[in-house]
Amino acid sequence: MKVDTIILAGGLGTRIRSILDDTPKCLAPINGRPFIDLLIDDLIKKGFKRFIVCVGYLKEKIIHHLEWRNDCIIVFSEENQLLGTAGAIKNAEKFILSKRFIVLNGDTFVDINFTHWHNNLKELESISLIKSKNSGQYGSVVIDKKGFLKSFLEKTTTNISENYINTGRYFFSKETLSEIPTGQKYSLEYDLFPKLIKKRNISSYIIKNQIIDIGTPESYKTAQKLL
Repeated sequence: MKVDTIILAGGLGTRIRSILDDTPKCLAPINGRPFIDLLIDDLIKKGFKRFIVCVGYLKEKIIHHLEWRNDCIIVFSEENQLLGTAGAIKNAEKFILSKRFIVLNGDTFVDINFTHWHNNLKELESISLIKSKNSGQYGSVVIDKKGFLKSFLEKTTTNISENYINTGRYFFSKETLSEIPTGQKYSLEYDLFPKLIKKRNISSYIIKNQIIDIGTPESYKTAQKLL
C-alpha cells in the first residue's frame, strides 16, 4: 500500500519510566525485542514500506536503533520541544509524500486490516475504535448512529458503561495538516478533532481485536504475555 505511516514516538513515557529508566518507551523490550520493531514488522507484513517516526525525548537512542533497518524506508521527524500528538504530525508535514497517510501511537499494538479500512474511506479523516467495558483507563469516544465522531471523554479512575475507546490509529489527508498550527503543542483528541467535528464528518472504523498497551507498568507486563 503506497500510504505513508507516521509513528508517534516522541512522548516522555512518565508512567513507565520507573521500569525503563533511560530507555525510550517505544524501545521497551518485549521478549527480547524492542516494541517499535514489532510494530514496524507487523506493518511491513501488511504492505507498508515507508515510515515517518516522530521522535523527541531520548530521540538519539531511537534513531540509532532504527537506522540499521534495510527492509523499509524510515525517515525521522525530530522535535526540539514537546508538540503533542497533532503538533508532531504537523512537524512531520514536509516528509509526508502520500495524499492519505496513517498515524499510530508508538506505545500500542493493534491488529487492523488497514487495506479494508482504506478502501472504504470516504471522509478526509477517520479513527479506529474498539468497543470496551474498560474505557475509564483510556478515555472513551462518542460516535453517532452513523458512526461519525462526536466527542472524546477524559480518562477516569473508574470504568464507565461500555463504550468505544481510541486504538491510536488514524487515517488523515493532506488537507488535515492545514488545520494544525505550526510549532505549537497541539493534541489530536482535545484540540484537532473538536475543531474538525465542527467543520465536517469524521468516520470511525470499529474493530474487535484487542489493544495491547505498554504505557503503564501493569499493561507492559501484560504485553509481555500477549506479544
